[in-house]
Amino acid sequence: MRPAPPSRDHDTTAEDTSGSPDQAGPGTGARDPGRTAGAGWTFLSNHAHVLLCLAADPDQTLPVIAERVGITSRGVQLILTDLIEGGYVERTKVGRRNHYNINPDGHLRHPLEAHHSIADLITALGPAAHPHTTDESTAPRLRRHTG
Repeated sequence: MRPAPPSRDHDTTAEDTSGSPDQAGPGTGARDPGRTAGAGWTFLSNHAHVLLCLAADPDQTLPVIAERVGITSRGVQLILTDLIEGGYVERTKVGRRNHYNINPDGHLRHPLEAHHSIADLITALGPAAHPHTTDESTAPRLRRHTG
């Protein structure tokens, strides 16, 4: 059996959860009896987390996004580069800050989800999907990509 190819997810979290549960020690992914089951992984990639942060507030700074996602600012910068180069996000300079527009027509990259658009992802998981949110001002800000 061949090992899985390296991920381009730019996961820059401090803990390495790639180890086997049989290997003890910090950063090995070993089971800690005090830890909640499954706390070392999530269903979405850091790319999706950054995209959802931008959908909630397209004027957020890298450190704010990094804090929310749980990665470094450099990790956010690398992910934004991927999203911009992939045509999923457009960056515009506004004064000394950046504003990010999301291309809702882009499609998810994995073959299992490729029939879904970025708009589908944000509609399902973005701020407007929160069950306690009814205020339309928190709805994701999407811009149709014209280029």
